[in-house]
Formats: sequence, structure tokens, C-alpha cells
Amino acid sequence: ISALIGLATVFCVKGKSENYFVAGRSLPLWVVSATLASQSIDSNAILGNVDLSYKFHFYDGAVLPIGLGLSLILNGVFFASKINKDGALTLPDVYAKRYGKVVEVMVSLCTIISFLCLLAGNLVGM
Repeated sequence: ISALIGLATVFCVKGKSENYFVAGRSLPLWVVSATLASQSIDSNAILGNVDLSYKFHFYDGAVLPIGLGLSLILNGVFFASKINKDGALTLPDVYAKRYGKVVEVMVSLCTIISFLCLLAGNLVGM
């Protein structure tokens, strides 16, 4: 069954990885917004915010989601159209087009390390 789903996916996305990763850049705003919001709802954020609110004050726990929301809005307003126009799929792609391959590799390594730390936090929160 999994192989059939995989083969059907190849034909649905017309063989291009970009069609799979960013849906051909044709998703409506509400789908993109819901996707970005769902990425921030994890055990690391939820339990971390509850813990900060309990130990210190409500606003200490509220700073993380407020900061995340503001960063998504500011990135959308100032950078999204340029990134979309350049056709970049990842943050290292953005840096590679501007600064070259060495910076792309460095940003890729930083991204991997940050996601490993995020994964560790989520595993602790489970």
C-alpha cells in the first residue's frame, strides 16, 4: 500500500520535488498560515511556556509565542515575496544565492544543530 501511495504521489506532483515541498507555490494564505502555526505547537513550546508561566509570571511564558508570531509576521511582510521570487526552498538556499556555497554549508550545519536541539527538547517534553 505504501509503494502505491508513493507512486501515486510521484504522478500527482508531476515528478518535481518543488511541487511536493511547496505545492507548486500555489497554496492559499490560510493554508500556509495554518501550516506555520502548527509547526510551533509542540511539546517543547507548550510545556516550556507552561513551566515559565508557573515558575515566574504569565508574561514570561507568553513571550515565546508572541515572539514567534511577530517573527512570522515580520518575515512574511519583509522577506516572503523576495524569497518566493528567488525560488528558494530553504534558508541555506537564500544564503547560497547571496553569499556562495561556503556560507550555504555553514548555515546548513547551523540549521541541523538547531533542529537537533529542538528535537531534544521535544523528546524531553514527551
